[in-house]
Amino acid sequence: MSEELQGHPLRSAIAREWARLRADHWDMAMLTAIPLALIVFAWWIFSSGIPRDLPLVIVDRDHSVMSRTLARMLEQSPGLHVADSVNSEAEAIALLRRREAFGIVFIPADMQRDISGARSVKVQWAYNAQFPSYTGSMTRDVRTVVTTMSVGIELQARAKRGSASVQAKELYEPIRTRATSLYNENGSYEPALALPVAFSLLHIFVTLAAVTAVGRELRMATVPQWLASARGNVAAALAAKLAIPLLAFAVHTALIVILFGALRGWAVAGSVLALGLGTLCFITAYLAMGAFLAAATGSLRAALSACAFITAPAFAFTGQGFPILAMPLAARVWAESLPLTHYLPLLNRTWIAGAPLRYGIGDIAVLLAFTVVFGGLAYLFLLRRVKQPDSWGKT
Repeated sequence: MSEELQGHPLRSAIAREWARLRADHWDMAMLTAIPLALIVFAWWIFSSGIPRDLPLVIVDRDHSVMSRTLARMLEQSPGLHVADSVNSEAEAIALLRRREAFGIVFIPADMQRDISGARSVKVQWAYNAQFPSYTGSMTRDVRTVVTTMSVGIELQARAKRGSASVQAKELYEPIRTRATSLYNENGSYEPALALPVAFSLLHIFVTLAAVTAVGRELRMATVPQWLASARGNVAAALAAKLAIPLLAFAVHTALIVILFGALRGWAVAGSVLALGLGTLCFITAYLAMGAFLAAATGSLRAALSACAFITAPAFAFTGQGFPILAMPLAARVWAESLPLTHYLPLLNRTWIAGAPLRYGIGDIAVLLAFTVVFGGLAYLFLLRRVKQPDSWGKT
């Protein structure tokens, strides 16, 4: 190694780590190709944005022009697909159990006759509540179709009784609700789920990279060589271990911005500075956590287990799928102790809702605190580990 590199502990330690990564294709792939492939795969799952053609089954007991009109309107709804029309409830239930449909529309007998006689009719919608992600949007679409048909029938009836079309509308709906969708106007799952899932996958790889980088030195008992590359400076040795993963995952975040912002049209609506600082602190927080796990346990196997325990289920505690406020107290406490829980609101607020910098300062400060606390603990534990050769070599 040149004298110039030897004069810079951080540079020489980074050079050693880079040489190790180039010789280990698996570790290099964990920093480059594998995270990128999984992020693209996660985006691809939600790339359609809005669920379409979700199957339902119709039990038509009326077999009238009006029941066929309702069936046609259901089929024409973009989110729905009439998988079959059957004559009995047993046949419909069988389709649900085979997952060939996720809901049943029951059209009652004599529907057309009752409506023509100005009597109310109930169209029953039964759905498989085991799959709320399916049936939530299906329920909304079925209600929209039935309501649209009902309003049309009522307006026609009032018009026949002599009411003008405008007057008929006012009489039918004297009080109206105007629903306005903000930020994600079309209700696309792409920014709502694909974007958070991409960063949730990323945080697993960030933590794993730090755990592996530090834990491998302890397992292989190469701590003396590692410290020698940093001229005995533990802080420089630790920083060098985390520098290359930091750069690699910063590149990944830039690619995510390009994928969602430039290619898919979900441009960052808020403060780019807040998003950049928050993402940087997000990466450093999980790098520090990974280093802490490796240094505290002294065992690569134990650190990897702890990494999986913390990061794998983390997305479930972030409030993206189930509100944090509705969770039990213990779950809320655990959620607040995860950096991901503080990063995703910053991501959503800044990227989609267009929040300025001041709305992200609190989350950035929390993420920075995670970095400092875990980084400081990792350094302190590592100071002890390097002086305990008998603790090296553990699996």
